[in-house]
Amino acid sequence: MRMRPYLTSILTPPVGACRYGCGSNCAAPVTVFWLFGIVSIVYGFLGGPTGETGISWYTIGLGIAMWGIAAMWTLLTMQGVEADRCQGIWGTDANDRRVEPNVSKSDTFNEVNKAH
Repeated sequence: MRMRPYLTSILTPPVGACRYGCGSNCAAPVTVFWLFGIVSIVYGFLGGPTGETGISWYTIGLGIAMWGIAAMWTLLTMQGVEADRCQGIWGTDANDRRVEPNVSKSDTFNEVNKAH
């Protein structure tokens, strides 16, 4: 059952990004790369941009590369999300990621209001 997210992410990267990854951040760019790959593959079978009489293998290669980029992006996103889920709020580095407000500095808006 653990193989299902990876297969989904390789075959349809936007679905994998939305379902298993942080979909709101990377689903749109992954979808653009994936659709570019699909369109390039289909266009390559139709002759490509040079209008070849047969198959344009360069265009198909470009489409496969773009599909691979989308799949890799989704897989890396999934690994990042899993790493974040492994670190709970009581994790060892939870305090390192938290940013405390600096109360010793004066508010810049107060300085602007004093000038006017």
